Amino acid sequence: MYLSAPAILKAIQILREEVHPFVGITFLACKHAGLSIGTTDDVSVDSLTRVHLDTHHRIDRRSSHYFQPFKSSSWWVSQKYPSSGLQTSNTQTFKSVFIHPRKTQKWGFEVSYLERMRDILQQDNAAFRIPADALAVWVFKSANLEDISNYEDLVEKFFSEYNITVKERSLIFSARAMEKYTPANMAFVAEPLEMTVVTSSLPPPPDAEAEGGRTITTLHLRNAGPAREMRLDFGRRLTIVTGDNGLGKSFLLDFAWWAAIGHWPDRPMIPSHRDTKTIPTIDYTLTGASGRLSNFSAKYDWSNLLWRRPHDAMTVEAVAVFSRADGSFAVSDPVRSKFNQDTTSTGKLSAHEVWNGRDGFLEGLIRDWLRWQTSNDRKAFDQFSLILKRLSPDDLGELTPGDPIRLPGEPREIPTIKHRYGTVPVTQASSGVQRVLLLSYLIIWSWREHELAARSLGRSPLRRMLLIVDELEAHLHPKWQRIVLPALMGVGDLLSSDLALQTIAATHSPMILASMETTFSATDDLLYHLYVDGPMVSLEEVPFIKYGDASAWLTSPLFGLRHARSQDAESAIEAAKALQLEAEPSTIDVRNVSERLKRYLSSDDKFWPRWLYFAEQHGVEI
Repeated sequence: MYLSAPAILKAIQILREEVHPFVGITFLACKHAGLSIGTTDDVSVDSLTRVHLDTHHRIDRRSSHYFQPFKSSSWWVSQKYPSSGLQTSNTQTFKSVFIHPRKTQKWGFEVSYLERMRDILQQDNAAFRIPADALAVWVFKSANLEDISNYEDLVEKFFSEYNITVKERSLIFSARAMEKYTPANMAFVAEPLEMTVVTSSLPPPPDAEAEGGRTITTLHLRNAGPAREMRLDFGRRLTIVTGDNGLGKSFLLDFAWWAAIGHWPDRPMIPSHRDTKTIPTIDYTLTGASGRLSNFSAKYDWSNLLWRRPHDAMTVEAVAVFSRADGSFAVSDPVRSKFNQDTTSTGKLSAHEVWNGRDGFLEGLIRDWLRWQTSNDRKAFDQFSLILKRLSPDDLGELTPGDPIRLPGEPREIPTIKHRYGTVPVTQASSGVQRVLLLSYLIIWSWREHELAARSLGRSPLRRMLLIVDELEAHLHPKWQRIVLPALMGVGDLLSSDLALQTIAATHSPMILASMETTFSATDDLLYHLYVDGPMVSLEEVPFIKYGDASAWLTSPLFGLRHARSQDAESAIEAAKALQLEAEPSTIDVRNVSERLKRYLSSDDKFWPRWLYFAEQHGVEI
């Protein structure tokens, strides 16, 4: 079990109202180290507090600052805090709590340390009785709690790990505050915490960039696609495009990749309107680290049959992965391109290359999987396993890497994947499993290679990933379709707690859209619909409406079916409705329509009650 973001945010609110930083930092650091009472140890309290702060208070990797959840005028404190402000508090305000001979590294608690702490805290109008459950939530906010699912067990874990005595439990930590605000069934969850959910609800650190790198914001096509003009604003977190076949969803995704990355995922797109008198234009906008917008415009050169990108054009600052409808992929990494100067870090990869590698570019899933699985450093393999777990469908159960095996006629070991129905070599897994394996691998591989390149160049990793997926539902059973998009949107936090993931997806699936009903954000996500408007194709942003089940989505304006039934059933029902509107329908016509309904509708179809009464009124018994 893990702690939820609402529980952590409520704990921070409680601690900030009541708890002095000395108790939440220095006292806990000393207790965790087992500082002696009545005598001294050779130890540096500055070092103890710095280790404690590094462990528990670095919650935003964009920043060098520590987060301050306790009573203070500041939400964030600098790296100098352990040896400046906190040291002053330890050696002056709370001097009487410790035995500390001057100019020595000897520290210990005075015998009457609890009474002295109480007097100082009361003088400072701070609480002496600390809500132990709120403090426990804070210190274990990122921990795997295993089978702990209630506050009392969490508090006991806190008391044990921090060597809290019986007297300290009674005098300092007897208060409780969490349950009345965040019940245990909302505080303890099965999935690991996405720390970015917490940090996004807090004031930003003073040294953090506002956006964390350039990201694509808008795309405006004129005389370039199936419509004369198409404008797409991208959600900060998610953009979904839906519509009938042939209207331009894949076309839009290719243009989005080109605008964001600077290279086509495959062949360059040629304007649909082949009129050399009009100039096809792509206008696009990137949002910079400070929130500043940068606008660019590219025009099509008919004489050379290519798009002229502006000389000053910029690209997104993000690791990017594009899963295309034909089974191929594209990847991009601006940092890796600087590290591997003799090769490109951007390009198309066939499914075969993702499986088996491309010389000088990637090893491929089969070799990397085995290398990660047998490596002493299990980080990549553990991340891969976590992503597969998160993407696992209900029908197959949890997807788990198995032991590699040798197959007849195959000179190398092949990884295996375990699920509810057995252990299968990955090369013989179903199409749906293979697609998820390839996408999961490329996400992990791209991030691992990015971290390596950034480390080699002596710079920090980027904090953004762009994920574009065309026909997200391809090869996936409806049970899988209803979990895959929310699961994909959460993989960024499995790679890095401060990695922001921007997802752009095209889909025909009502199950995909139904799956977003609990997670779609009106502020961070956008939904677009491509549709035929007379002789033209139009693209419009539409509000996300909760239609409920998949059949309601099928009959919504996004999919446009009159009925979530077969075409023959739909035709029969429409004929029945038309007959019901006639002033004097004949018995023969009612009987004929009734026969069609019996042929195409199930016996419990909800249309029957409406029709049975009408048929009986006109002399037809069914």
